[in-house]
Amino acid sequence: IGIAATFTDPSYHLPHFYELWARWADSNNQFWFKAASTSRQFFKNTTHPETGLSPDYSHFDGSPYDPYNGEHEDFRYDAWRVVMNIVLDYNWFARDDWAITLCNRLLNFFYDQGLDSYVDKYTVDGKKLSKDLSTGLKAMNAVAAIAATSQNRIAFVRELWKAHIPKGKYRYYNSLLYFLALLILSGNFKIYHPAGKEDPQNRVG
Repeated sequence: IGIAATFTDPSYHLPHFYELWARWADSNNQFWFKAASTSRQFFKNTTHPETGLSPDYSHFDGSPYDPYNGEHEDFRYDAWRVVMNIVLDYNWFARDDWAITLCNRLLNFFYDQGLDSYVDKYTVDGKKLSKDLSTGLKAMNAVAAIAATSQNRIAFVRELWKAHIPKGKYRYYNSLLYFLALLILSGNFKIYHPAGKEDPQNRVG
């Protein structure tokens, strides 16, 4: 068995897509319903109960793990995307109001760090591992505002509106998350229906 089969990446869990496949696929529908449910529970297991941060890589029980003896047990580049997947799933299907709790928790953590001073890498319990702020993380935090109810949520959206299009060495990844955030926040990241299929629960973005 290869080493890649011994762990998972929390940001690769996509219950919002699994739910659609479960509803519209021609086969294996129950498998995809179960996959969606499993990923939703996994998010609860892998996000820190105080900071809301998640690791880049984890065991299948959600606990941080790095099989390469590097730094992937921390909140780093892959982990930025976890909240986007939680928000999209909640926005489309609203299966569990825990998503609101998580988004509030995460935004409160970053707000306490300072909108102009929070960095792009942390341990999952909130210790700084960098001196840099990245537009990609700023974009994902703005997406969290969709499900959040905390008063500070609008500040994160404003920070994204003020951000410049990423340039330089890391522009590919930062720009991709920037672009996705703009699509989601503007209501243009939508469900596209297969021919003849009905909209699941009339939730389309």
